[in-house]
Amino acid sequence: MPRVEVPPRYRVPTGGEASIEVSAKTVRGCIEAVEDKYPGFQKLVFDSKGVQKLFVSFFINGEALARDEIETPLKQDDSLEIVAAIAGG
Repeated sequence: MPRVEVPPRYRVPTGGEASIEVSAKTVRGCIEAVEDKYPGFQKLVFDSKGVQKLFVSFFINGEALARDEIETPLKQDDSLEIVAAIAGG
């Protein structure tokens, strides 16, 4: 099953879990599967319209995804990393 790597600042809904195996076929499906297990997670990653938030990036096995690649298929042994950029000044 694909594995979702959760950044530290997004681990409150997951109860501290950093790596979560999910049964999903796409990037979006992985986020939705984590939401099913840990309600409140998805709103950290997607806005209310289901669009990837501005400061969130996805990587599959270390390779960056473009913002329009949210429906990218995943293989059973893929790792989906979520990177939450920190902004401020």
